[in-house]
Amino acid sequence: MNKYQNSHLLCTLKAVVWLLVAQSGLIVSGCSPTNSANSSVKPVSGHQGSSTAQSSAPEKQTVVRIGYIKGSLSAIVKERGTLERELAPKNIKVEWVGTFPSFAPVLETINAKSSDLGAGGDIAGLSALSGGINACIIAYRPANRNSEGIVVHADSPIRKFDDLIGKKVIVNRGGISEHLLLKLLEKENIPKDKVSRVYMKPDEALPAWVSHHVDAWAVWDPWVASAEIKYNARQIPLPAKVPHYSLYMVDRDALKEKSEAIRGVIAILAKEGEWLNKHPQENQKLYQKVSGLPPEVVKRTFERQPVDGVLPLEPKVIADLQSAADWIYKQGIVQKRVEVRDALCPSS
Repeated sequence: MNKYQNSHLLCTLKAVVWLLVAQSGLIVSGCSPTNSANSSVKPVSGHQGSSTAQSSAPEKQTVVRIGYIKGSLSAIVKERGTLERELAPKNIKVEWVGTFPSFAPVLETINAKSSDLGAGGDIAGLSALSGGINACIIAYRPANRNSEGIVVHADSPIRKFDDLIGKKVIVNRGGISEHLLLKLLEKENIPKDKVSRVYMKPDEALPAWVSHHVDAWAVWDPWVASAEIKYNARQIPLPAKVPHYSLYMVDRDALKEKSEAIRGVIAILAKEGEWLNKHPQENQKLYQKVSGLPPEVVKRTFERQPVDGVLPLEPKVIADLQSAADWIYKQGIVQKRVEVRDALCPSS
């Protein structure tokens, strides 16, 4: 065996050894045969390779799923694409779950772990908390004082609230319209069993009311405005106002897992609410687009709509919610009392 063959054999053996021990970080020097086709092997540390792979691996994307009601602030923000624009650079993806006609089905998606958060009426939220939903209240919307009512047909003999005795009234079970009706019955000292409650969701209620299968319908805008304009309904005078907040509620497990992303969503929704309050014409156009309602219905809805907002919980709001929670428990609407302070999301 000549000198070149010996050198070539030695180089081959070293290459094999290098392949076997490269992971341990040992370095085997390169070999160059004495011909013109020179080659070299640059050793790479096993640790360096691992570090490089880790640093180049893409960061896992965070997904936040939002359940939303038709025509809500969330629906308008979805249309504007604000969340996607602001959160994409942070590797946060938004998925929309909906649309829904009221808060109850949104809460069902949160309970089923198919949504992380959503917003809607306070009574529905408190009812869900009583029922054991693993969610917490992270923010609220100012009280709604003028966009709820009880509508009847134009030719109805019902002229005042007391005329509802012996009649059938559609309400949403465990929601703001059932709370509205029962609170007013209490105020007027009318036993609650003197008025029959018919439980329906708003989208189911409209056909039943239009066909005269029931006598009256306790509901909120835009349903009130739709009934007034499209079906010549009239509202009966109410003996008092029963204001309701909207609550932003979050699945507790989701908040633990992706707190920063969810709180980022809430912060952007708050900014969007402020922007819409300052730009009512744009707000109304967007609302009409996402709701699909006629312009005249949208106009009347906005005449009674409260300012929007996504606000942190404050003592008065907490006290009001606790009063509502205690009342619906005493009335038998829910089976378990809710301690509102225990239902608030942690601050961090």
